[in-house]
Amino acid sequence: MDPVQLKQLKQMVEEELRQREMALLEFWLKEVKALEARRHRDLASLQTDLRSLADRMDTRYRRLKGGSP
Repeated sequence: MDPVQLKQLKQMVEEELRQREMALLEFWLKEVKALEARRHRDLASLQTDLRSLADRMDTRYRRLKGGSP
């Protein structure tokens, strides 16, 4: 590959990664804002919802790390 093609390929990959990261952050930001909007009655219900969100994030992380969908 010549240097110009390599540079173009690198730019395309970087742009794709940036787009995917933005989509990921938008998804989790939406989830956190939805959790905030629930207006929990007590600390225990907030903690439960936060734990549930953290569990979902952890599950997704483990699936990505392991390579399974």
